[in-house]
Amino acid sequence: MNDGTHPPSPASKACGTAAGRGFRFIISILLVSAILLVSAIILPSATVFAQVSPSGDSDQEQAARIELLGARIRSYIDSLHVAGTEAVFTLGIGGNAPQDAIEKMNRVLDGTFRNPEAHRVSSAVQSWGRRIRGEFSDLSEPLITRIVVYKSSHTARLYHGETMLLETPIAVGNPEIGKETPDGSYNVLYIDFKPISRWRRGNVPYGHEYNPYGSRQIPFYQNWTMHGNNDASALGKDISKGCVRFHNSEILVIAEFVKAVHTRVEVKP
Repeated sequence: MNDGTHPPSPASKACGTAAGRGFRFIISILLVSAILLVSAIILPSATVFAQVSPSGDSDQEQAARIELLGARIRSYIDSLHVAGTEAVFTLGIGGNAPQDAIEKMNRVLDGTFRNPEAHRVSSAVQSWGRRIRGEFSDLSEPLITRIVVYKSSHTARLYHGETMLLETPIAVGNPEIGKETPDGSYNVLYIDFKPISRWRRGNVPYGHEYNPYGSRQIPFYQNWTMHGNNDASALGKDISKGCVRFHNSEILVIAEFVKAVHTRVEVKP
């Protein structure tokens, strides 16, 4: 017994120390448990909130990226026009004497026709397309998700999601010549990067000015396709046998960013 006049015994000190340690241990356990409980409640809620409520900044950043993609496409098409790309696939069309036309087709038949510039342009655009797809790999594919053809205004609009990337002139079908371009909603079937044209005496090769498909061909429904041209003056008219004609520069670029099955083609009156 200690009445306060004598110092506590060593045994008493040991008991007090052990009791203090036990108390502190219990308090520590309770604090850790409380922290874990709070974390279990708050962190999943924060994660769900982040998933279902993306920040406005993220939406704005994506919108800015899509706008930049459109600017890249329009700028490159402008550069192709300035470089005379249209003429590469329509050299002298409409201005040749009949004898010259016969000579050109004879060169097809005997295998001596060559248009190396058409192949050079084709390869250059494909290289550019690969760089752009890499630059915008953060956007969902395809980069052109939808093409809307307006027959009455002879224009086509290209979209990524709901954002328009490009509006461009086109030509559409004339039933008095062949067939009308059919209204409806379709999908890109495949991309023909170097189309050839069938002729009664043989095939008209890629890059020949009498090849009506021009620089690219993109079928979207049965025998109907979107393609380039061999006479740019036809754009803005009902003049084709049913297909949708584009400037060669435009269809070269379009072919880089559409994807079979995934890109929609909508044809409207």
